[in-house]
Amino acid sequence: MQSGPSLLDLLASDAGAALRAIFQERSLPAGTVFDDAEFRDHVFVIKSGRLRIYLATTERELSLAYLGAGDMFSTHTRAHLQAVQPATLLMAPRALLEHELAHYPALRAAIIRVLARVLSQAMTLLEDLAFHNVRGRIARYLLRSAGRHKAPLENGSLIRIDLHMEEIAALLGTTRQTASTELNAMLHAGVLLRHDRRRLVIQDLARLQAWASEGDGVG
Repeated sequence: MQSGPSLLDLLASDAGAALRAIFQERSLPAGTVFDDAEFRDHVFVIKSGRLRIYLATTERELSLAYLGAGDMFSTHTRAHLQAVQPATLLMAPRALLEHELAHYPALRAAIIRVLARVLSQAMTLLEDLAFHNVRGRIARYLLRSAGRHKAPLENGSLIRIDLHMEEIAALLGTTRQTASTELNAMLHAGVLLRHDRRRLVIQDLARLQAWASEGDGVG
């Protein structure tokens, strides 16, 4: 659970007015891949919208995380940034922001909270890719999605799917066809039931958890 003001709360407050002055606002239409030399080595805070952070070659892409309002990232990494919804970013040079850390304890705390969550997402992705086959990755993703509601999981629990199949596949390091095939197999096996376009119902929690714990022998 979040403790203390978010980055956006801090920047909107009277106490953060001087800090807000070092940020520039940047708008990105949906689908835009961020590639602006003017903002290299900047830290950004997402004011609104949603971004995908991903790695790419000429043949495939691997999503690292999806970030929303209040989240932050840096443009100096090798990762690509794409607006999956219309987004507004607050951009600040990394060097200037580092200088301000000494003057804003709340800024340090907010940055640590956000980076800890992004790091947790990255570690989960590495664990999925290294130790689980595609069905196991999908099962783990579904259980994580169901767990966001904070209610105990049981047969009959709803899973809300906020991403499209292409996005899920990129997040789990596979193709859309493979991810769709595996999900359909789970449905046909009676482990899941499609409630509507965006929600699934867990029919056999024990089997879903068993799939999530299976490895694929990758060392």
